[in-house]
Amino acid sequence: MINLGIEIKSMKNIALLILPVILFFACDKVENPNQNPDAVTDCTVNPHFVKSNLTKMNFRKVLVEDYTGHTCGNCPRAAENATTIVNRHGDSVVVIAVHAGTQFAPPVPPNYPEDFRTPAGTDWDNFLGMSAAGLPKGCVNRSQTPYPQPRTTWSVTVDALLNNPQDAKMLVTTTLDTTQLLLNVEVKTTFLKAFTDDVFLSVVITEDSIIGAQKDYSPPVGATVINGDERPDYNFEHTLRGAVNGSWGDEIKKAPIAINDTVTKTYKCFKLNPWPVKPSNPKYNLKHTSVVVFIYKASNKEVIQVEKVHIM
Repeated sequence: MINLGIEIKSMKNIALLILPVILFFACDKVENPNQNPDAVTDCTVNPHFVKSNLTKMNFRKVLVEDYTGHTCGNCPRAAENATTIVNRHGDSVVVIAVHAGTQFAPPVPPNYPEDFRTPAGTDWDNFLGMSAAGLPKGCVNRSQTPYPQPRTTWSVTVDALLNNPQDAKMLVTTTLDTTQLLLNVEVKTTFLKAFTDDVFLSVVITEDSIIGAQKDYSPPVGATVINGDERPDYNFEHTLRGAVNGSWGDEIKKAPIAINDTVTKTYKCFKLNPWPVKPSNPKYNLKHTSVVVFIYKASNKEVIQVEKVHIM
């Protein structure tokens, strides 16, 4: 938890009041703070790695959310669908794999000891109704109602949405301190069309190459399988690991929004927590860690644009 100094001015003096808050520092007011118990009070970040999406920000991208669980035997097929879509469209598609729900995602020792769930993923799942509809389910840009859609529809929706013009662009810059495992994120959003809806910004962390057990009813040829349907060395990709600015992010612009309106948000000193790997080395998996940012309409949560930056 961080102590944030809030300056209170009067006509005669200036008093400094220290209040506890549950977020790292941001340059703008954060409306929906996200508790980050690993945050630190020293916000000096040594820029070991500075990354941005400058050369890849000028085309439309879509977000595929894959809601899953490690004891869901049909969920690997949805992950394969998402991979196929990414392979076809490249950087135009960003995937977030959200482990959520109480049926397939909780730990089941001893074979499935991990818990990949996050507070943000749980909040999204509760609102969107994914696990309640039966996993695997997902959505593309949260653009369809009902939100939960079967994996077989994702590709068609992606193709249709990518034919639309780009409505906003986001320049994302990340600064990583590999010694303290601290991350700064700056997002500059420029609107390319007018909006009559308030717009929110979400900044989350995803991680690839997490190895663990996954139930799989139809494992591919060559996969290691034990106990009939368990893949002990399954590779979890695009895994949601946390939210930098809370489950629903920050409101960055109220309607009406005009063409070329620009908003910049900065978040500092987010404490990264890479999934433990063997041999245990938390810095190792930083190279598989990414920042995903997306903006969405307040009225229906529909995603306008998404970007992804690998922090190393």
